Amino acid sequence: MKPIIFTALLAALTACAHHIDPQVTAYNGDSVTIATKQKFKRHWALKVAREEADRVCRAGQGKRAEHASTETDRARGRNLDLFLCLQ
Repeated sequence: MKPIIFTALLAALTACAHHIDPQVTAYNGDSVTIATKQKFKRHWALKVAREEADRVCRAGQGKRAEHASTETDRARGRNLDLFLCLQ
């Protein structure tokens, strides 16, 4: 693959992930729940949710986030990903 095409493809994929806009719906120092819209591809939404959870866990107590479970909120069209904040 030519470098220019690869760079353009990478930029396009990164732009898609940028628009996912994860929302913190709950945080208690030990866990954080991140909501993402279901209209996005799941692997991208989970990647963005994981990044946001890591940011929240680090900022709160210097911990890292580990994915624990996913709940589907079909009424609102979103996934709720629960992450544990671990040392």
